[in-house]
Amino acid sequence: MKVELGPVIVSRGYFNVGDPSRRTVVEIEIAAPVESAHAQGEFQCSFRMKSPTTDEIETVYGTDTLQALQLALGHLEAALLRLSSSSGLSLRWAGGDPGDLGIRIPKFWAEEQA
Repeated sequence: MKVELGPVIVSRGYFNVGDPSRRTVVEIEIAAPVESAHAQGEFQCSFRMKSPTTDEIETVYGTDTLQALQLALGHLEAALLRLSSSSGLSLRWAGGDPGDLGIRIPKFWAEEQA
């Protein structure tokens, strides 16, 4: 069964640190989380990773839309790290430092005080 991505809410391109042209070699897209057709009270979030070796859409499930989105981000981060280590790429996004995939929840001052 072919998985449909759905309406994309975020996307990001990654380039190889050693490439001065900064040509995108990996692109990710995440669709808006929606209610799952498989179980009542469950939500799903589909995502896509396109690279020179793959173009796949996958889906994760959570108890609400936020958890589904967080699980999609976590899965994509793990997939990007695996791709980096297996291909010898050092992936970077335009707003980050080498090795920074930009998939994390930033810590803010108020959290540090708690």
